[in-house]
Amino acid sequence: MGFFNRFLLFLYALFFGVVSLGVILLVFNVVPERVLLNEYQFAVTQWQTGAVAGVVLLISIHLMFCSFGGKSSKETTSGDIMLIHGTEGDVNVSINALKGMVERIAAGVRGVREAKVKATVKRDKEKGDSLGLDVKLEVGQERSIANISDDVRTQSSKYLTDIACISNFDVVVSVQSISSGVVVKKRRLK
Repeated sequence: MGFFNRFLLFLYALFFGVVSLGVILLVFNVVPERVLLNEYQFAVTQWQTGAVAGVVLLISIHLMFCSFGGKSSKETTSGDIMLIHGTEGDVNVSINALKGMVERIAAGVRGVREAKVKATVKRDKEKGDSLGLDVKLEVGQERSIANISDDVRTQSSKYLTDIACISNFDVVVSVQSISSGVVVKKRRLK
């Protein structure tokens, strides 16, 4: 459930909590009956009462449909682990480790100025875990964008299959910006 639906559920629960408190006060006759009838007659003649009732009805219908909807596959992002099956047993690998390695591989390709990777794992009971990598690049003008993206995809795929032993993955490369000018690497003094 997303943030918006949680907020609606909070407001919904708060509203019905106040209504329940009002019903409890009515049952114990805390409010005199003549005051209650006067307030009832006033509320029924106001258009705002109908508007609030309509909004509560719409929220109720929305939350009811949210309760029926579900995802068949669960996506997780960085911080979680991915299970890799080895010959001697299973190994848990952090998504951050895979993400960091693909960032270093992409940044090492000639023509790439900066690389950022978003990694997600789609958990599916039938097909198994699937790793999704969204590689966003800032490239220079010294090489073709198609060649750069092919190199990034090839080297990342080779790493994932040969070194990390992951067979079910998808690498999507997108160029976010093209920088002009020559990159001058500064020497560090130690």
